[in-house]
Amino acid sequence: MIGSLAAQSKGVSISDLYDNSSYLSQSTPGIMIPGQSYGISVTMKNTGRSIWKQGNYSLKLVNVSEFLAKTWSVSSVDVNSTVSPGNEIVFNFNVIAPLTEGSYNMQWQMTDGNAFFGEPSMNVPIRVSGPYPYTVKPDYIENNALFISQKVSSEMEAGLTYDVTVTMKNSGSTTWKPGEYKLKVSTKGADNTFGAWAVANVELSYDVTAGSEVVFSFKVTAPNKSGVYNFQCQLVKDGTFFGQPSTNVVINVD
Repeated sequence: MIGSLAAQSKGVSISDLYDNSSYLSQSTPGIMIPGQSYGISVTMKNTGRSIWKQGNYSLKLVNVSEFLAKTWSVSSVDVNSTVSPGNEIVFNFNVIAPLTEGSYNMQWQMTDGNAFFGEPSMNVPIRVSGPYPYTVKPDYIENNALFISQKVSSEMEAGLTYDVTVTMKNSGSTTWKPGEYKLKVSTKGADNTFGAWAVANVELSYDVTAGSEVVFSFKVTAPNKSGVYNFQCQLVKDGTFFGQPSTNVVINVD
């Protein structure tokens, strides 16, 4: 990011950079049990002029100390295909939670060899603790979700892109499976709100068992027309929304 800002100060367009990337979305558990394996998904877009090739380009942990200590067992993930300018790549991989309980952070960024470049993923706080056995009560709803928290700006500029984080808990009795369950914008308010938000697919990359939490981190593009909009997210399976939606956020778009 420092290199990108320096380039701008010299009159160089971001799109003219040889190595550059844009962060699109990620799926990361918000709570982990020490020593357990968890699936991670990070989606990046090649916004530079270079071609990302296996063996040269990879996704790496931003935190140098955690990278060197292999805190998450995986510190670097190579691109698994050639990524041309303008194309996206989804990194799906597993990490192992640290054996020491505590609060951690996870953030990723593209690298060319050892040189970081482009936009890093959102920093995701992760709580490592437990294990705490979870017993499903007989009266639990099969598909159910509990809204935990979210981060979304209440002031946006038309057409610009912003980071959003939504944390949900599986409060039902089923396991949320990748490809079957996803998070979607569910607001159905005024005519200027429904369908106004451009949101990248927010998919799961791992199984979310009953009682577990998942942090959805993704980008949204503000509507092109100024006005007051509603923003709210909810879990969906087979096209049907279920569970508790996130708190509705009234957003002023200028």
